[in-house]
Amino acid sequence: MAPVIWVIVILIGTSWPSITVGPDDIVGLDKVVHFTMYAVLAALILRGTRTPYSTRTLLLVLGAVMLFSALDEFHQAFIPGRSMSAADWIADTLGALAGMLVFRSSPQLASVRQDSHT
Repeated sequence: MAPVIWVIVILIGTSWPSITVGPDDIVGLDKVVHFTMYAVLAALILRGTRTPYSTRTLLLVLGAVMLFSALDEFHQAFIPGRSMSAADWIADTLGALAGMLVFRSSPQLASVRQDSHT
C-alpha cells in the first residue's frame, strides 16, 4: 500500500503547473528532489516483494520504476509550465538504484521488511 500512496504523491507533485522546487539560485535542487522521490519509491516497492535480494526482483523493480518515471516525464509534457526532461529521468533512475542499494544494505530496513511478512 505504501508504494501506491507514494506514486500518488509523485503524480500530484508532477501534475502542478509551473511548480518550482526552492529558490532559483540553488542549482540542481530539482534533481535532488527527483533522486529522493524515486529512491523512496524503489525502496518501498522492494520492501513489499517476497524476494528483495534476488537479481530478478531487483531488475523488475528497477525496470518498473524506470518505466513509471518515463511515463511521468511524458505526462509532464502536457502540464502547462512543465516539460519532459531526460536529465530528470536519469535522476529518477539513479535515485531508484540508490534506494534499492540502501534498502538492501540496511539491516534495520531489511528486518522491518522481514518482520512485516512473517
